[in-house]
Amino acid sequence: MKTNPIPQHGAAVALVQLLEDHPELPPAGWSIGSVYSELHGHVHGGGMAELSAYAEVLGGSVRADEVTYELQGQRVRAHRLDSVWRDVPVQIVVTLPVGVEAVAA
Repeated sequence: MKTNPIPQHGAAVALVQLLEDHPELPPAGWSIGSVYSELHGHVHGGGMAELSAYAEVLGGSVRADEVTYELQGQRVRAHRLDSVWRDVPVQIVVTLPVGVEAVAA
């Protein structure tokens, strides 16, 4: 990607390209870093299959957070995919109940 003085621009362009190039990816909520060019996605209501779909396209590594917390009366843990797309760091998160068997991508 070309250098741009507006950090959010590069991430916004990368997100558009990702979604246009891979319309088969599961829906996610997205945010763009305000200081650095970075993308953050959250797959709401998804599981490891959805996170794995992103890992197949983006590569990178999936890890489970060590910390658990309570969400709507249930113990949960975030699973994160860290990668890079078009020179932009990307992190995608899915939150799963603790104890759900998950196979990392």
